[in-house]
Amino acid sequence: MKYVLMAISIMLSALNACLLRKFSEMNREKEYSVFLFNTGVSVVWIVILTVSFALSGCEFSPGAILYGAVYGVILSSFLFFKTQSMAEGPVSLSTLIGSCAFVIATWFGVVYANETVNIFQLIGMALLLISLILCVNPKKSGEKLTGKWMLYCLGFFLAGGAVGILYKLFGKSDASRDVDAMMLAASIVSAALFAIVGLTRVKLSGTGSIKPHKAAVMFMILSGIASCVYIRMNLSLSNMIPSVIFFPVSNGGMVILSTICARLLFKERLNKMQISGIVIGCIAVVLTGCGETLLQAFLQHKF
Repeated sequence: MKYVLMAISIMLSALNACLLRKFSEMNREKEYSVFLFNTGVSVVWIVILTVSFALSGCEFSPGAILYGAVYGVILSSFLFFKTQSMAEGPVSLSTLIGSCAFVIATWFGVVYANETVNIFQLIGMALLLISLILCVNPKKSGEKLTGKWMLYCLGFFLAGGAVGILYKLFGKSDASRDVDAMMLAASIVSAALFAIVGLTRVKLSGTGSIKPHKAAVMFMILSGIASCVYIRMNLSLSNMIPSVIFFPVSNGGMVILSTICARLLFKERLNKMQISGIVIGCIAVVLTGCGETLLQAFLQHKF
């Protein structure tokens, strides 16, 4: 059952990426604030997590609330940069760059928790770099790649890495059992931050509407459900499925499925070099995630 849930999580992640891209296309004429849009997404999170929190017994600790507050700041950055990177450039390449963020958490584990990195993981990280070089080349891309898109992707990558670091810290804390409370606190903080920035920008500029149009409301709800459910599922699944399986399959599957969906739904054009880069990126994710198992198999075979 847990592997079925992982497959659902991967599909919801790819669906969310496509929803963000589709919303950006429909929103170009009306230009509804991305900050207010993400306020709505965060409100959907609050509704879902309130129900989950109530069903789990309403248990929480001060530590969970503190982690949730910090996560809320990081989450708002993550949602913003993810939304903008999907809007400004190819879904497939944006997803690939976002999926590489686990490298940041990996190196944090090495420095903070004295975790080890073996030769296979180093090779995997080197291949990730090669993959990005092949994929992100504005002069040889089948899709338009802009400096703005690259900055958004950089923010998406860094915010994703910060999320991974927080998960590691939270997982080792005494509050690690209060996942629903932590995520609920995070969604409240995220909604508040987005609302403050969005309302301030609308009032200062004197343009735009605070009230969302019907399409914005629909995409808020759909994106909020997809993103909240797959992230909440991943938090639980990462403790149920061995890391050697979960992280490579989850990240690699997300990249592959997003690439297929982007091609079918948005007619994204990737050249042979970029397709090769995505393939290498998926191999790199598997190598990095399975590094420990591969090393043990190699040593057993050798000796």
